[in-house]
Amino acid sequence: MSKVTVGEFGKKWGTLIALAVALIVWALPTPEGMTITQHKVLAIFSGAIVLWITLSISVATSIIIIVPLLYLWVGNPTGAMKDGALVRQAGFALSGYGTAGLWMLVTGFIISIAMIETGIARRISLHILKLFGKTPFGATFAPMLANFVISPFTPSNTARTAAMLPIVEGIAQTYKAEKGTSNFGKLICIANALTSSITAGGFQTATIPNPIAIGVIVAAIGGATAQTSWAFWALAAVPTTLILLIGSVFVLHWLFPPEMKSIPGGLDYIEGELKKLGPVTTEERKALFYFALALLLWATDMLHHLNATMVAFVVSALILLPKIGVLTWKEAQKGIPWELFVYFGGVITLSNVLNNTKALAWVIQHLISSFGLQGTGMLTLSIIMMGFSIFSHIIWSTTTAMAGVMIPIYIGIAQSFNFPIVSFVLPQAILMGYAFFLPFNTMGNIIFYGTGYFSVSDLLKGGLAVGLLAWILWAITLVTWFPIIGLT
Repeated sequence: MSKVTVGEFGKKWGTLIALAVALIVWALPTPEGMTITQHKVLAIFSGAIVLWITLSISVATSIIIIVPLLYLWVGNPTGAMKDGALVRQAGFALSGYGTAGLWMLVTGFIISIAMIETGIARRISLHILKLFGKTPFGATFAPMLANFVISPFTPSNTARTAAMLPIVEGIAQTYKAEKGTSNFGKLICIANALTSSITAGGFQTATIPNPIAIGVIVAAIGGATAQTSWAFWALAAVPTTLILLIGSVFVLHWLFPPEMKSIPGGLDYIEGELKKLGPVTTEERKALFYFALALLLWATDMLHHLNATMVAFVVSALILLPKIGVLTWKEAQKGIPWELFVYFGGVITLSNVLNNTKALAWVIQHLISSFGLQGTGMLTLSIIMMGFSIFSHIIWSTTTAMAGVMIPIYIGIAQSFNFPIVSFVLPQAILMGYAFFLPFNTMGNIIFYGTGYFSVSDLLKGGLAVGLLAWILWAITLVTWFPIIGLT
């Protein structure tokens, strides 16, 4: 059965399968030591996993089903009763919708939309390409570097990939790469498809799974700390992210050695695109200033202790204010992913429920006992789970859904082993965007696969090689850089 057929089967039957899985889990006898409330929560969670893997219904619709189930059927964390009736707490079923991370999603997108709509993001990308694009290696790396530069204010792998696509295709055409046969075409398109996944891990605001992960972690530890700040994430992730970007070009250059040594005819394409943009406009300058302001305040949040979401709110307000701003609300709201807003809050709610009822912890503790893993150290288990985090992407069609499922599980593992939650879970959270392997794993892969420059097997070969490199580099980071910054 082909991957496409599997996907179509999931979309057609996923809802019924999810319902069947949830009912089967609920129908099983409640194990000794597990409460009825925990059993109910696990039944809901098991059905949710199937829905998020198959995407048979939208992620927002899945949450709109789950929230009333939590309220009407589960009711409260302990299963408390009053006068013979289940105590139902609305706050229990809606707890994720009051988190700061949820609003970081919305305000982060407003900043992103301002940069893209004014054209300054594309201008930055073209200037980087102009500096580095004279050789096949440089031409491949230039849009990758541009992707990295815009990643802090573009919380969408898809958006970054779409922004880079015309630039990458223009370079491939300038180098006269033949679709499907040119190694340079394979190199530049695969490298830039994977780049959006790599840069997703570099910054807390680079992809939607990151604020989801931080929101769940903050809820689990009972409040934000310096280690859950925007600056600390960047401190932990940026060095290895940059090394991995450069290393991936070398790996892919080795797998797909270009058939030419330099760009035929110089950098005429880039010069032409810059001429089309014309001189820098006032709107571009304002958008760049507001982005720089946000980046400065995010990068120094360990010094001034201003909440990253509040910083995004302030900058978004400046962007939307009449005369001094660059967007109207009508323009901004078109680019805000309201479906993911609903999903984000629901994921954090379900994670809170799993944590408060200790339902997932019960399962993990019994699995640990069954496999004899009780004495495994945090370093060993972290490295093993990093490999799992990277290579298990091959079965997922959305990194957002994967984060919603896996981050609560990683938190449960940390709690079961008495590991520091942030130290164990944050490294795994950084890898939530690493969807390297097949076109359906992420929209970024699909976008570049649509160019026709590489095959599915080309992408899988390149993705496996870069995935292995990523695992090695992050394992080294775990034993070298993380102890220096206190993530142990």
